[in-house]
Amino acid sequence: MSTKAPLPPDYQPPLWATREFRRLLIVGVMGASVIGVLVFDIAPKFSQKPVKAVKAPGPDAYVPRAAGAGEVHSVKYEGVLEKVKDGSSIDDQDESYQYLVRSLSRMDPAQLAKDAKAVDYSYYSKLSGELRGQTAKVLAMFLQSNPIRVDGAPGGVNFIHRTYLMDLSGDEGYVVDLLEAPGELEPRTLVGLDAVFLKLGTYESKRGLVQAPLFVGKSLRVVKERISASPVAALSGGGMLAAGAVAMLLILGLTTLMFRKPGPKRPAPPQGPSLSLETLKT
Repeated sequence: MSTKAPLPPDYQPPLWATREFRRLLIVGVMGASVIGVLVFDIAPKFSQKPVKAVKAPGPDAYVPRAAGAGEVHSVKYEGVLEKVKDGSSIDDQDESYQYLVRSLSRMDPAQLAKDAKAVDYSYYSKLSGELRGQTAKVLAMFLQSNPIRVDGAPGGVNFIHRTYLMDLSGDEGYVVDLLEAPGELEPRTLVGLDAVFLKLGTYESKRGLVQAPLFVGKSLRVVKERISASPVAALSGGGMLAAGAVAMLLILGLTTLMFRKPGPKRPAPPQGPSLSLETLKT
């Protein structure tokens, strides 16, 4: 039976066989796993587009439908809005537009809020005629606003504030002519308002001719976003960077420890016969 030859006293094992290398390998794998999860799993969730928050059905949801045979079509605003044509410019200030501005200038905001219904965005293009004159609850992200003079100052309104909003899906938009200035708001601020749907209006944008629902409303309000209690939602971009930095510091620390030059060896204690305490005293 063969036995292994003893190693020389000054033997240095290869790097891959040292305990420090194994520790470094374990921490490196853990650090890479943490960074991989942050980059490929958690980070993309923060860049995803938000989901629509207003969705039918609900306690105040409004689902429009075309009037059937023999059914009487409900008339709003004395039938003046029946003359509105979809696809016309949002800059048209015709009789219907001025009538609606005049009506809202005299309307109590509480009554406007009472009549408001949540409407899914897709219905505006599918059933615009049935929705015309309907007060809708709009929850969207603020983009920009600018004042525009109103011809004839209906109801004493000399200027409206044309406000562009983005649907929470990030794919669609609204145009709302407000009677009151929205104030200084940062882009992508979450806002809510009650406004009357007038038509599908068109306007020129960087992408060419765009069609969007046009509303007339009194004012908007800033909506405070709810903070999710889930750990994934609570982890911000700064938290992800901190976790990645901690993992990298651990890897660098073990690397430094592994490649640190060993200090001078202490001399071995003399190997002689042990002496008792009584012998030393004599």
